[in-house]
Amino acid sequence: MSSSRSISSAAQLRGVWPALFTPLKNDDPKRLRNSIDYDKAKKIIDDMIAEGVTGIVPVGTTGQSPTVSTEQHLEMVRFTVDYVAGRVPVIAGAGSNSTRESVDMIQAIQKALGDTAVLCVTGYYNNPPQEGLVSHFETLSAETGAKIVIYNVPARTASYLEPETLIRLAADKNVIGLKQAVDFRSAGKFRDDTKKVLAATRGLDFSVVTGEDDGVAEILEMGGTGVITASGNIPEVSRLFLKIVAAHEAGNSGGARAFQEEAMVFVKAVFARKNPLPLAALFDSPLFQPLVSVRETAGGEAVQEMLLQLIREHAPSLKKYHSGI
Repeated sequence: MSSSRSISSAAQLRGVWPALFTPLKNDDPKRLRNSIDYDKAKKIIDDMIAEGVTGIVPVGTTGQSPTVSTEQHLEMVRFTVDYVAGRVPVIAGAGSNSTRESVDMIQAIQKALGDTAVLCVTGYYNNPPQEGLVSHFETLSAETGAKIVIYNVPARTASYLEPETLIRLAADKNVIGLKQAVDFRSAGKFRDDTKKVLAATRGLDFSVVTGEDDGVAEILEMGGTGVITASGNIPEVSRLFLKIVAAHEAGNSGGARAFQEEAMVFVKAVFARKNPLPLAALFDSPLFQPLVSVRETAGGEAVQEMLLQLIREHAPSLKKYHSGI
């Protein structure tokens, strides 16, 4: 059994949690059955922990969860928990649009690693009604007893958890938080809904973190507790996000916003193409199909050069993944 810490309450879901990128080896030119590059993953993990990240989230969307095999999914979670070895807590990606598949994955993780908190996405493609989403998460809770962080990301799933649904689910003792990946920074429904959830769950064991890397300072001001971040794979970004959290906790909202602005050059680069394409370029890794390299996208050569320039000017920690930089 692994010695890695897990989290068991919403109070621990705070700070900066990089959603770990899953690097692959160049051992299948068809990009169908590549092996995971665990040596590279170790470097990524060590660098983030050295910066002081709060925790790590393997095999989310950034970790190629839609395309790794079931075996690789479990292996990557096991590797991360074992390699982290208690240095920081781990929340394992274990979502699916099939309740049965998510239950099976959570139970497999529990069998291999013991109690490990999980991040579970809403029902992509089959797009269940709100009642189905309630049933999905309540079933995950009842069948596994795992501590669950709900991932609300309608831009990727076409499935949106309404605030009333989230407030209802927050009453479940195993549902400890929400990764809110919507534009809550702009006036409108998403901002109003996020405020409603934050206000209604304030007295519960339930934390709200952002999945939007441009909104870390904003979510903290609104009453949230941190970020699960794709761009945080870059150590220099995790450093800035930790500064945002520290400034907020010190009551320095202006400083937090300044650090957020400083991070935007990275955030814009990481999302210059659909995540995780730019991260694959930054870490010199292939991606499983149907994802392609940045170079293969329209105008991709210019984006690739922009990413390499980002490394030269702002992210020297990534030079070791590239020869000749």
